[in-house]
Amino acid sequence: MVSKKRPKKAKLNERQFVLRLPEYQATFLDHLVELEMFKSLNESIVKIITVFISDLEKTAKEAKK
Repeated sequence: MVSKKRPKKAKLNERQFVLRLPEYQATFLDHLVELEMFKSLNESIVKIITVFISDLEKTAKEAKK
């Protein structure tokens, strides 16, 4: 008999929190989702924060030189 259970996907640890944005910023992000640049509002925020943190890390490394 073949097992029909699928292996669990590795999942990153996540934390939920409330984010308040000015209306014009939320509207802009919604527009990017409508243009299909992102799959969801959450995805857009995660990617933007990821790039922001990456840039901060790069700047910090350059400042230590």
